[in-house]
Amino acid sequence: TVFDLSIKEMRNELKLCFLYISVFPEDYEIDVEKLIQLLVAEGFIQDDKEMMMEDVARYYIEELIDRSLVEVVKRKRGKLMSFRIHDLPRELAIKKAKELNFVTVYNEHHSSTTCRREVVHHLMDNNYLCDRRVNKQMRSFLFFGERRSDITYVETITLKLKLLRVLNLGGLHFICQGYSPWSLPDVIGGLVHLRYLGIADTVVNNLPDFISNLRFLQTLDASGNSFERMTDLSKLTSLRHLIGRFIGELLIGDAVNLQ
Repeated sequence: TVFDLSIKEMRNELKLCFLYISVFPEDYEIDVEKLIQLLVAEGFIQDDKEMMMEDVARYYIEELIDRSLVEVVKRKRGKLMSFRIHDLPRELAIKKAKELNFVTVYNEHHSSTTCRREVVHHLMDNNYLCDRRVNKQMRSFLFFGERRSDITYVETITLKLKLLRVLNLGGLHFICQGYSPWSLPDVIGGLVHLRYLGIADTVVNNLPDFISNLRFLQTLDASGNSFERMTDLSKLTSLRHLIGRFIGELLIGDAVNLQ
């Protein structure tokens, strides 16, 4: 097909960007900033002497638009804010991603034990994150659930996955056995390789001290949450993006790349 030929002609970085879009649910309005932050965290975007990594990633997304693989949903003053992927290109991205073992989308019948990226679009069983088989190859776990879903008892998958770079848990409520309500599970503090932590709309109302352990963290997306007490992020010197409502004192150290 024309789309097959288009992909074959892509340079590797652009192809990775296209394949990564397959992690998002069908008909999902993809936030450009979120995608850019994920691509950077995954290590798909190389440093450029003249452009920041985020600008390079944005250039790739605009190129996908030029190739008619994705369609613009929203621009603001000319700046791309969100887009959707067409059905046929999405099917192709999913097919290629599966062939390359690039990403696996979990369902109740199958869960890869070798793929480095796993995505959950819907949880059929609230105990999924507790009972699943451990994939020690996993470097990225992304959950895209309904914000009002009845997911109230969730044990995170992070207990044995010490090499995770990307963890997106937006929408999950951390009311778990052994944890205080509205706080992050302590095991996240052991994920010292994390580059991206997404906890948007998780009803978390404080960031625990163990956040300081995440020295390589580039993006902390806590949008939809409010933090009233002092938040100390002074040790997160790799931080590039901080999203959230911080009412109390916010300590930012020498995060020279913070945007």
